[in-house]
Amino acid sequence: MVSITTPLWHSIKRHKKKSIAGVISLVLLGLLVWGITRPAAPEYVTALAEQGDLRQTVEAVGTVISERELELRFGATGIVAQVLVREGDKVTAGQRLAQLKAGSLSASIASQAAALQSAQADLRAMEEGTRPEDIAIAEADLQNKRASLQSARQTLASAEQNIAQAEQQMTVVRQEADVSLAGQVTTSLSTINEQLTTAENSLSTIDDVLSRTDVNDAVIKDKPNAPGDINAQKQNALAAISAARRTAAAASGYQAAIDALSSARTAVTTAGTAMDSLFSLISSLKESQYFDSSTRESVKASIATERSRIQDAAGAISTGLSSLQNASASYDSKITAQQSTVTSQQGTRDKAKADIMTYEAAVRSGEAQLQLKKAGSRQTDIDAARARVRQAQANVAASQANFSDTILTAPVSGTVTHVNVRIGESVPAGAAITLLGESPYRVEMFVSEIDIPKVHLTQSGSIELDAFRGTNYALRVGDIDPASTDTEGVPKYRVRLDFVHAHDEFKIGMTGDAEIFTGERKNVVHVPARAVLDAASGSGQIVRILKDDGTVEERPVVSGMEGEGGDIEVEGVKEGEVVVVLIKQ
Repeated sequence: MVSITTPLWHSIKRHKKKSIAGVISLVLLGLLVWGITRPAAPEYVTALAEQGDLRQTVEAVGTVISERELELRFGATGIVAQVLVREGDKVTAGQRLAQLKAGSLSASIASQAAALQSAQADLRAMEEGTRPEDIAIAEADLQNKRASLQSARQTLASAEQNIAQAEQQMTVVRQEADVSLAGQVTTSLSTINEQLTTAENSLSTIDDVLSRTDVNDAVIKDKPNAPGDINAQKQNALAAISAARRTAAAASGYQAAIDALSSARTAVTTAGTAMDSLFSLISSLKESQYFDSSTRESVKASIATERSRIQDAAGAISTGLSSLQNASASYDSKITAQQSTVTSQQGTRDKAKADIMTYEAAVRSGEAQLQLKKAGSRQTDIDAARARVRQAQANVAASQANFSDTILTAPVSGTVTHVNVRIGESVPAGAAITLLGESPYRVEMFVSEIDIPKVHLTQSGSIELDAFRGTNYALRVGDIDPASTDTEGVPKYRVRLDFVHAHDEFKIGMTGDAEIFTGERKNVVHVPARAVLDAASGSGQIVRILKDDGTVEERPVVSGMEGEGGDIEVEGVKEGEVVVVLIKQ
């Protein structure tokens, strides 16, 4: 063991208690600094997602006013179909006074009602589960799909076998042809090399002619650019001859020999074109001191000789090509027949492969459908079906509300004083019917521009007057001002409501809390409106869900109607989940 004898160690030993106290102080100081400087954990203000009925209202202070003559207007525009009262008639609250043509709205109600019945039937089917007969039908359908898949696989195997046989037979025919035509192939290749050499030698005449002094002098004076074009044709011909030689050297079998002969004939024809251009040039040159007519004819004669050789070479190649093609015609017919069989069977094979993919997908789908039928409906599917029923009910309610706007009813009992509509005419801009109500009182309230779009004629409401606490008096919306009124510097819209029943105990100027019922949702999931936020990506709305492990999930949702009390309808959140309303840092 090594002994520690440093002065520091002796000092610690002499002041042991002080040293321990110093260490503890340093630790406590470090903990204090860490506690002060560490980031504070966020605090969450949360709420539970609840499921139930949600009602939307528009609230404001209502004032009792005196206005017995009521100007009644339709809630929609259109053509008057019925006028059911005359001036002087006594009417009761709720009595129908006039109606607009509403054929499309009636059809819409019938369509929405049918959709509701369908959604309700789907829901009942899910709740009742799958019938044994449906399972049996699904099993039979799956068996048919499996049989079709097996048939397609057999067709594929047969097509592949036929393709292999046809290709094998084609190979046999080619081998027979190559053996039978071997002598002609050898002769053809020899002809190719011989005639290509002839054409190549003839092309050298171009250089010989253009290099002559007398010809060169005439060309420079008359057509100085012509030799460049002819030399380019010569080079093209030489390149074609070289390529034809390579094709012939690589040829194996009669079909390759036919291709080599065709290539050689093209090359020789190209050489002939170059010689024709040279002949035309010499024929067109003007005579000069060095290039007279005798010289021209002499040069033309030499060119003509080489042209004839090239033509003979092309003829020899063509003869060899025709001979080989005629000799191989019978073999080609057999090969073509087998190739046709291969092509046909390849089409059958490809179709069988496509059918197999289709039937495999159909079998997988059928198996999944059968399993679904045997498993029964999931709760999530039932919930979705219930949501579709609620949506259909909302559509029916909306259609009925639109239809009700075409009917003018008496908000209170009274006497008709003016009828300003006639059958077949459009709805007037002003009052359609004027009614002198039995009750001398109405309620006036001013609604903000945010809430006024929710308010419609004939909507129901209520008021609790300060003078009659504990009693809610039924109201119905009677008039909505089309223009705003400046109230304490804020633009608001005046709404006048009629009491459903006559009351003589009120006094003008009485006030109270009035509300109009503008919407209702049955059995929906709702959360505080402050919990619904716009997504940072701008793609929609989200709700922050506090998980059991303390993490926060941002979940996309679709919001619906906002109800009284600050809650809003949402889709995408389940009842009982904890939503974050506010995060305190």
